Amino acid sequence: MANNSCSIIISLFGVFLFTIISNVASSIDNVSTVCPNTSNPPFCSNVLKSAGTTDLKGLVIYTLNLANTNACKSLTLANSLEKTTTNPQLKQRYSSCAESYNKIVGHIENAQKDLAVGDFNAVNIVTYDAMTEVDNCQGEFGQPPKDTSLLLKNGKTLNDICSIILVISNLL
Repeated sequence: MANNSCSIIISLFGVFLFTIISNVASSIDNVSTVCPNTSNPPFCSNVLKSAGTTDLKGLVIYTLNLANTNACKSLTLANSLEKTTTNPQLKQRYSSCAESYNKIVGHIENAQKDLAVGDFNAVNIVTYDAMTEVDNCQGEFGQPPKDTSLLLKNGKTLNDICSIILVISNLL
């Protein structure tokens, strides 16, 4: 009788181990499929490995949530910088960026809604629109005076996240 119990336990352990290995392999497959096609593959790899899921839809939900968090923080930062800077050129640039980030938040929220109804093409389109708005903000700072805040770094990070979303939405 003890032999049968051990056999069952060993079989269950084998199934459990196979499931874990399969999930890890699936995660690695998605990372190796998605990340080389993004603007920042090492960043993509770190993001997707921290997602806590392996399926593409779960990964796009995760990255859309990251994008939304980043965009909201950037909008708050741009508004704060606009109110506190004394330099009129920077004030105008931060104002323009606040408008861009307001649009970005809307685009990301639309992408989340589009994903919920399975419209992956629309997810792609509005994510691209969000990236265009980030570029519009970044372009404001091509000339002096220089921005020393985190706004430009946040924009680069948001574009990297959106790049991941674009690749995944094309695979869905």
